[in-house]
Amino acid sequence: MPRRRPVEPRRVIFVGVEGKNDRAFARFLQFCCDSEGLHLHLKVKTANGGDSLAVVKEAVRHMTRRLDRRDISHNLVLLDRDRHPQDVKARRDAQAVASKSKLEIIFQNPNLEGLLLRLHPGHESRGIAAGDSMPELRKIWLEYSKSSLTAEQMNQRFTVSDLRRAARYDQGLRRLLDILGL
Repeated sequence: MPRRRPVEPRRVIFVGVEGKNDRAFARFLQFCCDSEGLHLHLKVKTANGGDSLAVVKEAVRHMTRRLDRRDISHNLVLLDRDRHPQDVKARRDAQAVASKSKLEIIFQNPNLEGLLLRLHPGHESRGIAAGDSMPELRKIWLEYSKSSLTAEQMNQRFTVSDLRRAARYDQGLRRLLDILGL
């Protein structure tokens, strides 16, 4: 009987996220990685809300609970950029806590809805205020619901090409795609 080649272990990337919609986005990224044949697994952990510092602390807690962290190649947390200035002003420095724990923050600009808006063709370079991102997104994605977004819905609506096109105008998204190998 011929010997099978050993299966190469998947590269694991830890991704801490704020809530359900951010988790759906991370799972959509997993779909994209799979469709591109990338041999990696996104280990997504949700913080269930809170300010940026609370989300980072919860991500750190998940990271440190894991006994064998050697198989994780990168530690990330996705945060909405619009919350960052008020967190810093209130002396809740998520960046300092993340740096100490070797956790890289990837900012969604200005928030997840703004990022989803820019994934639509023709909107990739659009700058938008955080408060306007939800109504503007609903104008072009009528079915969008903040409370029930799924990775499957994003996978049906967007492609890797949409991510790459938007990343040309978004430094955080570009960094995220570089880490994933997309």
